[in-house]
Amino acid sequence: MRNSKVLAKLRAGEVARICSLGSPIAFMPALAAHFQYDGIWLDGEHRAWNATELETMLGRHHAADMDCVWRPPTKEKNALYRALEDGATGLMIPHVGSADQAQALVQAIKFPPMGDRGFCGGGRDADYWVGKPADYIQRANAETFLVVQIETPQALEQVDAIAAVPGVEVLFLGPGDMSLRLGCTAGVKDSQMLEVQKKIAEACARHGKHWGRPVGSAADAAALAEMGARFISHGSDFGGLYGHLEACSRDLEGLNGVAAKAAQDSGRLY
Repeated sequence: MRNSKVLAKLRAGEVARICSLGSPIAFMPALAAHFQYDGIWLDGEHRAWNATELETMLGRHHAADMDCVWRPPTKEKNALYRALEDGATGLMIPHVGSADQAQALVQAIKFPPMGDRGFCGGGRDADYWVGKPADYIQRANAETFLVVQIETPQALEQVDAIAAVPGVEVLFLGPGDMSLRLGCTAGVKDSQMLEVQKKIAEACARHGKHWGRPVGSAADAAALAEMGARFISHGSDFGGLYGHLEACSRDLEGLNGVAAKAAQDSGRLY
């Protein structure tokens, strides 16, 4: 059973490097490992993944020795711990609005005595039984983690109680949903968002938990780290392709004029 790179960073007080992926791009785990990321957040909330795509992608994460943080489309108990059996290192659960909801998630994904996860031992996380360590139960509880997303004003009101739940390791701000409901921008330094982040940071500090959010720039990442965030997501397939194609499109601007001039100069008109 592999140890979590994300948890190792967090336990050392360092920033865990996270990027995100919404589609089953085969080379992404190897590429992220090359650039020294600790984990990839796979989005199953807003993107459709079939079971085979997810299982295959989890295998690629293991081959690259990369944490996979799966954001599932469901909170159904068996589906959550099945993802851990298939090799997910962490689960990121959207729209967690209360301590009771957080506690129910802990019950779903942690083995007794902390939770009520069902036991198999024949999955990838236990090396398909043949490599299952004698302390598998303890290691599974210690080397997998729960990320709960704080995405509404109601969740923010309950943030201290949520952070207090044993078994919750990370509180992750969903700036898009939160800003939509607050009527502000999602920017790290927006005045309302600063208050949101301060409240999350204070709750995590009181209860020894970690927090973070997605960012779009080095400056935003640095600002978050100064606030105490250690679980920071920067870089994605969608954002990377968007920016790359935008830049490449600019490179191609004016080529029709260049081609026409070249044809005219050579006496060949098309």
